[in-house]
Amino acid sequence: MVYLLDIPELGKLELVEVYEYYDQPVLYSCKNASGQLYLVVAAAEDEKKMTWLCTAVSDNRLNQIRSGFIDLHDAFAESENSYTIQVKVPYEQNTSIMTDYIQSKQLPEEMLPLSGECLNLKSEGPPSAFIVTGILIGAVLRSKTFEIETLEKTYIGTITDEAFNTVRNATLSKEYTAELQEITQRSKITNEIVNPKYVLLSLK
Repeated sequence: MVYLLDIPELGKLELVEVYEYYDQPVLYSCKNASGQLYLVVAAAEDEKKMTWLCTAVSDNRLNQIRSGFIDLHDAFAESENSYTIQVKVPYEQNTSIMTDYIQSKQLPEEMLPLSGECLNLKSEGPPSAFIVTGILIGAVLRSKTFEIETLEKTYIGTITDEAFNTVRNATLSKEYTAELQEITQRSKITNEIVNPKYVLLSLK
């Protein structure tokens, strides 16, 4: 689990909305403490590290991207402030994250989403969170994943940084009230929507 919510130059980031999920969020929006929004995408991966692209966006531009008016390629290649932050996250622990500021028009095409690839979401904003009450039957701290079982269904997904400390001190097989947000997961092979995943925002 290496998705970015702590970029040294930007500080701790809060997850706003996940758009694509392949075992972890790979395309999502987030914001820093001052409210600046960023769009983040997984751009490349090798055996040593994962490389991400992070670009600042205004509220209006993010809504244009969400609605498909601006495609994902141009969201990074033609960013509002003309540069994109490239972040390299090593898999080896205790190794520093590396960041570079790159002119958006100089980004390699192979690191960008395909031209014409768009989101198709309503422009009102990210999906609302919802509350469930259930048994915490799984929590893997290393990968920041959780599993909560209610009478109706079982919710599986990732834990936000804000909820991590609470989950770390939680007791398995105990009942909790959880604030969740549903995200979409697509098949790597067919790109079709498969079983939904969830983000755990808080646990009480």
